[in-house]
Amino acid sequence: MIWRAVLPLAAAAPIAVTAAGTKGAMVGEPTIWIVLGYPFEAGSMIAALCACLAVRFWAVQKDYVRHRWSLDIPVAMLALMFTAAAVITVRPTPLVALLLGTGLGVLGAGIIAIAKKYVDRWLGVVAGPDPAP
Repeated sequence: MIWRAVLPLAAAAPIAVTAAGTKGAMVGEPTIWIVLGYPFEAGSMIAALCACLAVRFWAVQKDYVRHRWSLDIPVAMLALMFTAAAVITVRPTPLVALLLGTGLGVLGAGIIAIAKKYVDRWLGVVAGPDPAP
């Protein structure tokens, strides 16, 4: 009768020893994805992109009586691309990635205005002052 109780414990002993020996491997390491040669944490990217998409959806529902998908889809795609680029560059924790995705999603079309100012300033430095008034 006692052998019936000891036999399962004896069978489980190697598993318990293996689990105890690999305890360091059991610690959660972030999953790293590599897309187009750029490594980033998968959890942070998913969190940021979901937050950005949710905010863009919320902004569309709030701002328009009639949906203008022809305008919102390109703006949402642009916001998602900027969010992905920011996560790849900054490599934030998931909480910071959520905030980053939310912020870039709220900017929406404002990203275009910010980028235009940046390019105008850069072109002014490269091309020099405009001689025509």
